Amino acid sequence: MMKHASRCALIMVLLAAAVSAAPGDNKFPALPFYERFVAIDNACGWPELTVLPDGALGCLIWPHPVHGTTEGAVECWRSTDGGKFWKRAGVPVPNAPTTCRTDHAGGLAADGSYVAFVAGRDNRKKPAGWTPNPLVKEDDLEQGDGKTLNPVPAVSRDGGYTWKQFPALDAKQPSGEGIIPFGRIGVLPDRSLGVMMYRDETAFFTSADGGATWKKRGQISEGRKHSEADWIRLDNGHLFAAVRTDADLPDNVDAFRSTDDGRTWRFEGVLTLPYQTPGKLTRLPDGRILLSYGIRNNGLRGINVRVGDPEARRWAPPIYLVDLEGATDEPNLPNSKRDNGDPSTVVLADGTLVTAYYSRGMPSHHRYHVGVVRWALPPVTKK
Repeated sequence: MMKHASRCALIMVLLAAAVSAAPGDNKFPALPFYERFVAIDNACGWPELTVLPDGALGCLIWPHPVHGTTEGAVECWRSTDGGKFWKRAGVPVPNAPTTCRTDHAGGLAADGSYVAFVAGRDNRKKPAGWTPNPLVKEDDLEQGDGKTLNPVPAVSRDGGYTWKQFPALDAKQPSGEGIIPFGRIGVLPDRSLGVMMYRDETAFFTSADGGATWKKRGQISEGRKHSEADWIRLDNGHLFAAVRTDADLPDNVDAFRSTDDGRTWRFEGVLTLPYQTPGKLTRLPDGRILLSYGIRNNGLRGINVRVGDPEARRWAPPIYLVDLEGATDEPNLPNSKRDNGDPSTVVLADGTLVTAYYSRGMPSHHRYHVGVVRWALPPVTKK
């Protein structure tokens, strides 16, 4: 009962903050720099950004305009101009026939190698490139039948062009499904790697060999109470996670913390309102933490960010970063399908923030695409 009351109180605080930061309000902070691009067209996306050792940006994406319905595989794309233009580089984990390799995590190992982790599904009945007809009911598919495949790790030593695959992680869940990696692959103090995964549980996995093999270190929750999770190491040594949930409330992001390098995790509160998810975390140059997340509320589709203090305990009101104006490629249909989210943010060497996200469309562009915003936060005012 106390946990439920605490959650409700936190949501009321968030609601008040969201209202105070609405785009039309004169309290909405002006951003000193803002550029927006359709970066990768005709791709559902689910982008995961990484700043590579040579300064280029790598982005792992699902390159088809469907939610894993077809055959296909995640691709790595690169940008050498800070996110304005992108070119396809390589495929971390090629798919076998009648399968897809869709859900993914990515990041750098301690030696600068680019590491990807890619799950997928079997029993794909449509070839890569197939798109549904919105007027044909039988084409209105999501994932379809099929089981989640165990994730396959892959490592690139040339910035995402070529990849070496390693054996799939055998981490089948009680349901018989494989487990799904999500978000950042990051380095821990002992130079091992960490990543979040989910299915019948949400858990933290580590690799002691640069991403080739993985083992479970700790669990956030079990029983599908949570799903997509991203994590970051704070300046104080704690690990902080933003975790999607639909257990007590529909589709919001919860905060969890570990003080023992991911072995145990403690719930700390609610970071977003319902239908505002999933969330990803970025460390800013001054140590503060940025939370980027999708907005999927009726009548409000876009991307939000919030800034937390270096210990991720105090959070500023949301900033409405991108208005996706409905997030649909079917604006003239009475029951238009809408889809957007999965923002990923990195910081360039000059301090510019780059946020990639996906959208099913917008009034000026009626296709799935990965969008990119280059932007800057308002300067911190000293009290």
